[in-house]
Amino acid sequence: MDPEQDQTRYTPSHSEFWRVSIAFMFASLLIFSTLYAFQPLLPVFVKEFHVSVTASSLLVSSSVVTMIIGLFVLGFLADRYGRLTIMRVSLVLTVLPLMVIPLMNSFEWIIVLRLIQGFFIAGIPAAAMGYLGEEIEAKHLGVAMTLYISSNALGGMGGRVVSGYLTDLWSWQTTFFALSGFGVLATLLFIVLLPKERFFRKESQSIRTDLRGMFVHFKSKTMLSLFLMGLLLQVVFTAIWTYLPFYLHEDPFNWPLKWISFTYFAYGLGVIGPPLAGKISNQFGLPVVMLGGLMILAIGTWLTVLPLIPFVLLGLAMICSGFFVAHSMAAALVSKAATHHRSGASSFYLINYYVGVAIGSTAVGKLWDHYSWIGVISTSFIFLLVVFFLPVFKKL
Repeated sequence: MDPEQDQTRYTPSHSEFWRVSIAFMFASLLIFSTLYAFQPLLPVFVKEFHVSVTASSLLVSSSVVTMIIGLFVLGFLADRYGRLTIMRVSLVLTVLPLMVIPLMNSFEWIIVLRLIQGFFIAGIPAAAMGYLGEEIEAKHLGVAMTLYISSNALGGMGGRVVSGYLTDLWSWQTTFFALSGFGVLATLLFIVLLPKERFFRKESQSIRTDLRGMFVHFKSKTMLSLFLMGLLLQVVFTAIWTYLPFYLHEDPFNWPLKWISFTYFAYGLGVIGPPLAGKISNQFGLPVVMLGGLMILAIGTWLTVLPLIPFVLLGLAMICSGFFVAHSMAAALVSKAATHHRSGASSFYLINYYVGVAIGSTAVGKLWDHYSWIGVISTSFIFLLVVFFLPVFKKL
């Protein structure tokens, strides 16, 4: 690519930069609110469909499993055939199940729809980082990426809080009709706002050669360390938030579940922190800011051990801000370091990220059973120490 083309990459001075940011904001709000909207509603489905608590959890985990598959498949297709079409089709096929789910009176069919939905939810995260990495000026990639990650956090928080609130007022069916209405609006805005790809070049090589090129990312120590970082960060974050309700529900806190649910508003710092970090990264670099986010996350993790509510709340605030800053910087580094198959590189990062969700929510349960909160936090801190010694920080 010649220098003149390089100069046309979007910067904050271009209106297209903000069109891209707004388009991905709406897409992010839709897919992450859809992914997590069922989480606070599991007791409702247990009662209405007479299923076990374990069975009800499939409403969340089924989508996560197929999302992991979708990240690989759709990431590969996006690198080979173009990102714009993959993202548009994925959004449409995320919204369609939302429209049908409220009409279902069979729990099994809702699970089937969630399996389909999870695969296509992956379309945006699988292709977004590759699109941003090619269309945004490298110097401003940190800002664009953190705006996108902030929307992820806002979508996750909104999906949990709003779905619980609307269901409490009316019904779970009303909640998903409302979410599908928002989905239609978000999809239309995405299609209208997002500029066409200018730097994508369709691959002419064979699929086998293309797959080999995609897996070459595993030969890079930097990429491998970033993939591992995504996994470890999410194990820590998911473990803390999964077992926090049990921690606060017991002595010495004895909080009711209503109060515990308010702690999810700490996710708001995950919305504010990454854009600020993105601006700072323009001056100090992505790895330095990522290291700062990790330090905040580590300090916040240990603050929650102190059996005093002010320290626990401060710790949760630091955990959210530190995690989303570190995650957004790592995601930006993946896009920046990948010289080819950018969507594939982003997909591998996110696959590890969501494998971390599965490990943090289930495997860590044994630690809680045997060692309570101190077991969860101690193990989380060990994982964070591993992250600090990854090769990506060697040049600092």
